[in-house]
Amino acid sequence: MGSEKPQGATGAALEPLSAASRRVLVVDDEEVICKYLQRALREHGCDAVYRLTGQAALQELERQRYSILVADIRLPDMDGIELLRQAKERSPQTSAVMITAHGSLESAIEAMRLGASDYVPKPFKPEEFCLVIDRVLDRRRLLDELAELRRELADKYQFENIISQTPRMRDVFATIGRVAATDTTVLITGETGTGKELVARAIHYNSPRRNKSFMAINCGAFPETLLESELFGHEQGAFTGAIATKPGIFEVADGGTLLLDEIGNISHAMQVKLLRVIETMEFKRVGGVETHTCDVRILAATHADLAAAVGEGTFRRDLFYRINVVPIVLPPLRERVADIPLLVEHFIRRHGPKLNPAVQDISRSAMRKLLRHPWPGNIRQLEHVVQRALILADGDTLLAEHLPIEGAQEPDDHGDLAFNEHLPLDRVRNGLVEQLERAYLDRVLRLHRGSIRKTARHAGLSERSIYEKLKKYHLDRRTYKAAATGAPA
Repeated sequence: MGSEKPQGATGAALEPLSAASRRVLVVDDEEVICKYLQRALREHGCDAVYRLTGQAALQELERQRYSILVADIRLPDMDGIELLRQAKERSPQTSAVMITAHGSLESAIEAMRLGASDYVPKPFKPEEFCLVIDRVLDRRRLLDELAELRRELADKYQFENIISQTPRMRDVFATIGRVAATDTTVLITGETGTGKELVARAIHYNSPRRNKSFMAINCGAFPETLLESELFGHEQGAFTGAIATKPGIFEVADGGTLLLDEIGNISHAMQVKLLRVIETMEFKRVGGVETHTCDVRILAATHADLAAAVGEGTFRRDLFYRINVVPIVLPPLRERVADIPLLVEHFIRRHGPKLNPAVQDISRSAMRKLLRHPWPGNIRQLEHVVQRALILADGDTLLAEHLPIEGAQEPDDHGDLAFNEHLPLDRVRNGLVEQLERAYLDRVLRLHRGSIRKTARHAGLSERSIYEKLKKYHLDRRTYKAAATGAPA
């Protein structure tokens, strides 16, 4: 559960590392040195304590979090290298600084190899020591910020956050869930504005590569010669203007995921080069002779009909089969009319606080106008329409006259979403939320084969809440166990 605190090796609850941003643990068998360093650190604004043995230091790390461990290479009960190994196992977030005497430089280098952030050779002045501590704290802060950013991105691109309650999009969610854990190449197709890059990011941030780079390149935005340089890089002097060596996006994305957007727009010659790189993960920079290797998960996206392009001879058949291992087809918004109220609510919450905090709702007539529009620009167009409406609105409700859209058409079938003067907007909104919640619960139960404990943990709810929702939506968890053959664990 998200509210649980991290555990130490002994199982004791520990505070978050952010609370220990300037807390330092000093370990040395000479108490006079410990007190000397403790005083210097406290004068420098750090919260410092000391221990005289390696075992005492390890017990302290289990009791409380520290941002930095400062340890002498030589201790009475274990050497600093062994202390470093065990400290990394018990508190991997804690950085380490080793103190070395004359002749122990090799041990300090070994400590750096094992993960120490820095070392200080004896003798040293307090200001020199504190300078090293500041350097490590700055590095620690950057790493913490990067980790937090990655957590935010991972939360943002959880595929549960892709807003929809239609059956076709639930199928898309299921496919994302299956392919994310693999390195399979995926081809995402759909009209402009349907959310192809959002799906690509959801795949990446739900994959084992989530802590590596996600890179995207619009292949249709570059001429052929420049695209080759962008993809594979170039050597200095490879062409006019190549004043320095530049790595390509395949190198930058090494270990992560690369989205080749609008892949249907690349030339036949570039298709040949791209096919070879995707198959071998080897390439040469433009103007270079050295072969470089990379490890990149490939996702491709296009609004074009690549199967038709293969038939016309404008897209290579072998490249098509290579990228179309798992196809994901995103339906246009006009085929997802049931999602429009949910999307509108989402965009009001996202943009309202900045553009017009007074707006809290949308009128029936405005929603009818949105439901009847054909949306050639799909979700991206809807978001822009809501943003402009927020700017134009002068009350707490978006009205039909605030919506800058023309050419609205009556939809063929809105089913339960047909708005009329006798159906309050709140009832429609609440009904949609319940439909979405039931669909989400159904998917998570399938994912975890009916396990209440795992479903509760996945959804961030209590087991009691899951039981209540099963009763509310007339779901029987036993059916998920029976249908679990071949389902993902």
